[in-house]
Amino acid sequence: MPSTATLNYFGLPGRGEATRVALAYAGKDFEDNRMGFPEYGACKWAGKGLPVLEMDDAEYTQSTALLRYAGKLGGLYPDDALAALKVDEIVMIAEDVMANMFKCMGQEDDTVAKGVLEGKIKTLVGMLVAKLAANPSSKFFVGNSPTIADLQVHAVIKNFEANFLTGLPTTHIADTAPTLMEMQAALLEDPKVKAYYASKA
Repeated sequence: MPSTATLNYFGLPGRGEATRVALAYAGKDFEDNRMGFPEYGACKWAGKGLPVLEMDDAEYTQSTALLRYAGKLGGLYPDDALAALKVDEIVMIAEDVMANMFKCMGQEDDTVAKGVLEGKIKTLVGMLVAKLAANPSSKFFVGNSPTIADLQVHAVIKNFEANFLTGLPTTHIADTAPTLMEMQAALLEDPKVKAYYASKA
């Protein structure tokens, strides 16, 4: 990894949480620049979207690309092609969950939330539950140790719990997909993940 790095994102889990954890997991020093919406509106990336990873005078965008990069640094992304396919599939399903969640941002009532919870989110969360069940010998989605797939689903749970999306219950995953919560509990017991969150307490 280049000598200097700054991850720029909002002060929310959003699409930046998994990459934050993955960079810390890899033991890489980086500045975790968390900005508010007014600050974002005045910054050079306004209208272009976050997260942005700055490294040695270069800028990199697209949350999934950043997550995959950070995962490769810390051994959270498999070398095996089939295992990588499985990881990428889960990451993208979780990304689709978040995309539907974010439709609720700034809504005046829970009409949109009811629609996505009973529609796409219900379907996508069911897919995640099935993918986890397909690896019964492990607490994690792929193999026997954490990958960015687990981090991305963890980020989905964090976004529900953060309570910033109109009409989405903070306990939705706990209420509808308890096995995903069990995966998250195992992830949070990983020494590197535990150390990261302890540093943020």
